[in-house]
Amino acid sequence: MELELTRVEYTTVGLTAPNCLQLLPSSAPSSGAGGGSSGKSTTKQQKVVVGDQDGVLQVFSMKKDELQVHFKTLPHDKIASVKLGGHVGSTADKIFTAAENKVRGFNKKGKMFLSFETNLTENIRSMFVSGSDLLVCGNHVYNHYKDCKEVGSYLCGDAIVDVSGLCPNNTSRLITVLACSGRVLRILEHSRVRQTLELDSVPTVLHVPKGLGDKILCGFANGKVVMFHINLQVSEVKRETLIEDAENLSAVTCLGTYDLSGDGKDELIVGRRDGTLQVFTMHTDEYEFDMECTQIYRENFNESISSVQGGCVGGSNYSEIVVCTYSGRVFGLTTQCISKSLSDTGKRDSVGMAPEASSKLHKLRAEIYELEQAITRERERYQLSTQALSTGLSAIPMLPVNDSMLLCLDDATYSLTIEIPTPIEHVLLQCDAPINLIDVEKNSAVVSFSECDKMSGNSLLASYRCQANTNRVDLKFRTVEGQNGTLQMYITPNLQPKCCQLKRYPIKALSLHMIVQNLPPDAECRPMNALTLKGTFSQAEMHNWMINCIPEIPEKIYGTDRIRLMFRHVFIGSVLICEYGKAEADFRSDNISTISILKDFITKEATKKRIKLEISTNINEQTIPGLIKLIEPKIVHYNKLTKDYQILQALIDLDIRNDEEFGTLSKEYQQLLKDQRLIEGEFMKQPTILNRIYGILTDLYIDKFKFKGVNVKTKLPQLIDLLENYNYNELVQFYSVAKAVDDEV
Repeated sequence: MELELTRVEYTTVGLTAPNCLQLLPSSAPSSGAGGGSSGKSTTKQQKVVVGDQDGVLQVFSMKKDELQVHFKTLPHDKIASVKLGGHVGSTADKIFTAAENKVRGFNKKGKMFLSFETNLTENIRSMFVSGSDLLVCGNHVYNHYKDCKEVGSYLCGDAIVDVSGLCPNNTSRLITVLACSGRVLRILEHSRVRQTLELDSVPTVLHVPKGLGDKILCGFANGKVVMFHINLQVSEVKRETLIEDAENLSAVTCLGTYDLSGDGKDELIVGRRDGTLQVFTMHTDEYEFDMECTQIYRENFNESISSVQGGCVGGSNYSEIVVCTYSGRVFGLTTQCISKSLSDTGKRDSVGMAPEASSKLHKLRAEIYELEQAITRERERYQLSTQALSTGLSAIPMLPVNDSMLLCLDDATYSLTIEIPTPIEHVLLQCDAPINLIDVEKNSAVVSFSECDKMSGNSLLASYRCQANTNRVDLKFRTVEGQNGTLQMYITPNLQPKCCQLKRYPIKALSLHMIVQNLPPDAECRPMNALTLKGTFSQAEMHNWMINCIPEIPEKIYGTDRIRLMFRHVFIGSVLICEYGKAEADFRSDNISTISILKDFITKEATKKRIKLEISTNINEQTIPGLIKLIEPKIVHYNKLTKDYQILQALIDLDIRNDEEFGTLSKEYQQLLKDQRLIEGEFMKQPTILNRIYGILTDLYIDKFKFKGVNVKTKLPQLIDLLENYNYNELVQFYSVAKAVDDEV
């Protein structure tokens, strides 16, 4: 079944943050859970509530295809979240907004009945309302208020991305779920952590579907949507992946559930960072937890979607999805079939135009004419104010940049996305660390590279010239561990006068390591290399060095004298265990290169501050066979892929035209020609991955003997030859100390 939806424009507001749009219920009672409109389809038209980063909250509705603004506040602090609430069992028609550290409440007529200043020392990023319970979160602090009185708080080491609440079996018991940037969900009750769930990717948004009891939906940065069934009575949490990101879609930014088809079952609505909106049917198994999702609608709107809500706005008895984008466009996707046959003239044409449509067309033309005249007057006034003899200044304020840089676990690359509210003319990239840019299908910009002079310190100079009306750019690049620096992006919007905005992104020395809560099952029994540092450094200084060396480390660690952090290499699977406190730090890893990079980086940072370090290392040669075993599947697979691709190109050059010529080939070559698209497709996705693997193993060889004071760079051609003709035993033997020393002698 395919869902037919028609886009209807409503209004434009300022820039919006996620979760800043809600639909007021018409007359049907709601549970007051603050999750927006959901459940059974509403037949009466609803009012739309939207708050923007100009600090303006407005409520509007549609009447006879005309926008009716019910109330609109004056500009104030940036609105970070908009939720609906009310007394338990009553209609959730009270509007709550979060801006800086304040929460305000409005009724549906615009009267402010609550102005509550929380005791958060940081701005509110996310909020949840359920009856008299108010949950607010900053970057690291979670506070729980009941009737505006604090009843609990929690200090989180990770950045809190979103917060939501569950009321199991419609009781007064409140379970809080925190989505954290450290790839975990923390489940709290009475402000204490009851359970911590480790995740495969960074969570981006939480949504509680009504009618599903103790289940919660979570969207992720890798494009997946997972449902969690939380049962704290038996300390059990089940999870089910509803949407796999098989098409390499971008991060999920908003989720919603609503019965669009009118069959009594909710559909799942998914909005993404790249502007894609999807609708899925959810078929629940009659026994337990199994649920199957089928896509029935998909469209891309070319800019990040910040909020989605299901309801009825444009016309009675017609369900629709109300969408709000990052730049502030609010529009509906309605199930109502709207005629598009409007004549270019104001009269009825041969097809026939309704009198109200003709009147509306005249009115629109008059509004467009007035807007054109206003723009002309403002442009003339601006030109006069910037003349040489004028005292006016020509200046453009700082443009807000909606950006994200994430480590992709599938291919060990970084995905960088930027979006601004105006069209981008071009983007210039400059980096002092060696990175490799990768083609992105969604990126329509034309890229140009410039030669880099090593003496200047530049490793990359590239420019992206964007197509007309492009306000977002998607980039992807690979890093090399051991090489740290800064990626600088100069964004030039298509504005007058010309201006440029600079964004900086750190490339860290151990850039391919991700933080984990639990090590792989076999990690504890692996042999390890050790690095111990002693000196006059404080715990805060060591933590700051770690932040600058490894990604995803929380800014602050609370309530511990000795910090323990664990990491996993996303490409080869090696692990790193860090334990440090005041004046002492211990590091263990099954990868010698990781220990070498850490030693070099921390020594350099300590030298800058003139801190003396006592360094001791314990290099375990038994870690090398284990590490080669970890990377062996990739060596074998990509060696075979590269050779198959080379043979395939030679077979294509033979220009085989008929079955008789095809039959003269061996079965192996025949199979290669049959699999031509698969082989070429996989090879073109990562044409340099074999060089990347060889680079990791050559660095391992160099680092191993660097600790022994032996320079083995002359042996690298022999190592490359062994890798191309891979044999596990021969490669392990080559890494042994005895062979290297004999060769050196």
